Amino acid sequence: MPKPTLVFAALLIALGAGAFAISGSRTALLPAFFGGALAVLAGLALAFAGARRHLMHVAAVVALLGASAPAAALAIRAAQMSPLALGVNVGMLALSAALLAMMVRSFIAARTSAAAGAGSPGDGSRR
Repeated sequence: MPKPTLVFAALLIALGAGAFAISGSRTALLPAFFGGALAVLAGLALAFAGARRHLMHVAAVVALLGASAPAAALAIRAAQMSPLALGVNVGMLALSAALLAMMVRSFIAARTSAAAGAGSPGDGSRR
């Protein structure tokens, strides 16, 4: 899951950088900050295989926050937003929610496969 997380991180960084280039507003960089955090977590997960599960769970929390922040902003003041701000918020919401959905599916699949192989010796699973 770290490699797809890096792709979504790059997309979020591009979204934030593009919005900043157009508007010049530092708040337009919000997607880039979330993307940067996801990129660091995914990079660490690739480097440290033993901590991958924990790092990807932290990345899922970042993705959840990355979906919650624009969802709240859209719910509160979507009518007052500029077209650029509206697009950035919708884009960040879509990217973060898609990543979160992929992560949840991956976590469920990993748990299911671990439960199916729970009887094999040396698999490290808990009973």
